[in-house]
Amino acid sequence: MRIIAGSHRGKKLVEYYAPKTRPTTDRVKENVFNLLANYVDFNGLRVLDLFAGTGAYGIECLSRGASFVHFNDTDSMAISVIKKNLGQIWQNYRVTKKDYLNAIGGDYDVIFLDPPYASDYGEKAIDVIQSGLIVFETDHEFEHAQIIDSRRYGRTWIYLIKKP
Repeated sequence: MRIIAGSHRGKKLVEYYAPKTRPTTDRVKENVFNLLANYVDFNGLRVLDLFAGTGAYGIECLSRGASFVHFNDTDSMAISVIKKNLGQIWQNYRVTKKDYLNAIGGDYDVIFLDPPYASDYGEKAIDVIQSGLIVFETDHEFEHAQIIDSRRYGRTWIYLIKKP
């Protein structure tokens, strides 16, 4: 697992595997960011990486010029891995260990939702989020009135949902 583009392109990230943590592959991550580039300019973005895991999505945003990333996960080992991956490189971030519904508050341009596949956390989070471009990664087809784009990569579905 590595950073795909930006100021830290090629930097390897620490990986973490647990029953509820499933790192997004570089192939899927690269395709997600290619898709996102059609909708946002990364410079100055405020980002929430809600089910952060290793922090790969948020770190990719920082490398591409995001001004701030809030990383959240409930797993203590995941939090440790996020901090290792951030290292001494960036300062424009916050890492929290909160229930996902309690971490949603704030004004974000892009929100990454990569919840455990066997849960309905993503759908619940989408209902609560008031505004922003949501990147929802899941293992099943999903319908929502505000989907602006979707892609399938093997068993992984990516949905872009625009909240006003």
